[in-house]
Amino acid sequence: MSPRRYWCVSFSLVILMVMLSGCASPPRAPLTAEAQKTAKIDGFSKIRFWGDGSADEPNSGTPVPNPPIRSGRISYLALSGGGSGGAFGAGILAGWTVAGTRPTFDVVSGVSTGALTAPFAFLGPTYDPALREVYTSGIAETLVSPRPIMGLAGSGLWDPAPLRRLVEHYVTNDMLQQIAAEHSKGRRLLVVTTNLDAQRTVIWDMGEIAAQGHKQALTLFRNVLIASASIPAVFPPVMIDVTVEGKRFQEMHSDGGATTQLFTAPETLLASTRVNPHIKSKRIDLYIILNNMLDPEFEVVKSNTLAIAGRAYSTLIKTHARSAVNAAYTLTQRTGFGFNLTYIDQVVPYSISDPFNTQYMRRLFTIGYEKAQSVDFWNKSPPAVSSRTYALQGQSSLGGFRRDNR
Repeated sequence: MSPRRYWCVSFSLVILMVMLSGCASPPRAPLTAEAQKTAKIDGFSKIRFWGDGSADEPNSGTPVPNPPIRSGRISYLALSGGGSGGAFGAGILAGWTVAGTRPTFDVVSGVSTGALTAPFAFLGPTYDPALREVYTSGIAETLVSPRPIMGLAGSGLWDPAPLRRLVEHYVTNDMLQQIAAEHSKGRRLLVVTTNLDAQRTVIWDMGEIAAQGHKQALTLFRNVLIASASIPAVFPPVMIDVTVEGKRFQEMHSDGGATTQLFTAPETLLASTRVNPHIKSKRIDLYIILNNMLDPEFEVVKSNTLAIAGRAYSTLIKTHARSAVNAAYTLTQRTGFGFNLTYIDQVVPYSISDPFNTQYMRRLFTIGYEKAQSVDFWNKSPPAVSSRTYALQGQSSLGGFRRDNR
């Protein structure tokens, strides 16, 4: 399914779930907004911060990673959300390795499908075969496991077990130890979730989770990845145990893409008009892999409520992605960072009834793989609105398929 269709379907499901909220799970323990700010995870410290937090706010953590400069540059890779579009990013990484120009990333951040990709990207080319397997072997098709009766009465329409099995298969203690070792060198791995109770972005320092050596580190690490990739109303949110003022509570975390399509810097830094001399003195190259498309897509919308609402919501998501990219670009212009962007820019057949179609994902992987081996596949600035072209959609020759930009 294209990311646009993905959000359209998600929005329709959200409407349905709201209508049926009277059949939802038992009520949760009460919590105040002020108490939420001081919530802690037993056995861990300094492992997360608010993406929109101020420097003096509890749980703000260290919002700007400060890894050592290697070879005179810091390489920062930001992986966006985009559902099955993550196959494009996987292809970019594999092709980049073959091209021989892929750096060792000092910082890697991931949102949603980008969160699933992030540990592989962080650990480097030796994990390219595993990353290719995740997105092209057909294993992703197992994620589609509807449970309509239970879903309508619960917190998600799809069975979360396949997604959990996928994460547990690849994210092992051995992987955690490798991430902890790289973290000790100053490298940083960040993953984004959305705290649905607070309606706020949470940035998790995954390397710090791995490095603290807590017996529950593997469980928490996996839960954060699963939460970041859990499409709202499709997969149930992940409940994370915390302690608040001496009392136990479960935070509700879901798709990081609900609050941001990619993470490059805290909102306070993106919104600031000041140039931080300490940051400016660093020589940083920012690489953004957008598992989505920035160009507008023309489609004659059906005149019914769900179609109109879905189209409006998908437009919001696309605009959100453009805003995130533009904000990152503005930051690089203020600070002197290098800006590099790549995104899906080809029409690919897909079936809306088969969201993780293997052939579709293999095609996206190939597009990314080949693109990364071209002479110059990085855009040095976001595409201007005036230079974008609408991708006209129409029926393809394949029965049941349509043309789309994903």
